[in-house]
Amino acid sequence: MAPLAFTAGDTLTFDAWPLDSYGYPIESAHMTPFWRVLSTGALYAGAAGVTTVVEFSSPNVPSTLQDTLRFRFLPSGDIEQFGYIARVVQAVTGAVLAAGWDRIAAFSLPTNGVWTVGVADSAGGDTLRGTVLGDQGYFVAGYNGVRTAFRGYGVELTSQTLDCTIVFSGAPPAVLFIREESPLGTGGRLMVMSALAHR
Repeated sequence: MAPLAFTAGDTLTFDAWPLDSYGYPIESAHMTPFWRVLSTGALYAGAAGVTTVVEFSSPNVPSTLQDTLRFRFLPSGDIEQFGYIARVVQAVTGAVLAAGWDRIAAFSLPTNGVWTVGVADSAGGDTLRGTVLGDQGYFVAGYNGVRTAFRGYGVELTSQTLDCTIVFSGAPPAVLFIREESPLGTGGRLMVMSALAHR
């Protein structure tokens, strides 16, 4: 996959659903979260080259800020996100962990390559490991108003308490698919990109 890099002003719109205890989307709770790339090349938490993304609950109500996401897109193709493990653990299990830089994708590795992302519990015994899934085929979404096929490349992040899949596109640069849940049956979320506006 080509190294992913956003541009300030890029926007991504998603279809999203919470997951029930069996891992099924709750259709009646459909949402349309919206990402706007605020800046690139910043310094944050001891790291340079940080891309800041703000997440809103809906593109129609852009004042409803939900979260601020910070990424590092490395020349190797690897991707780091600040506080990824801490955010997902809190969302699916309620536990509070200290945030740090988590390598959520390691496309510098071959398909089926495995790396250690971090720990998913305060005791340090639940190790989250990533696996490169590689080519996941094509995903169809709007790109600057035109229906487009995006080539997707995925990773799987698993531990005793987390089971997450993320699919990226390098060209055009996008996060196509996010599924975050717990095998313990405590719910999670599913997000599928529906539109990208790239500057």
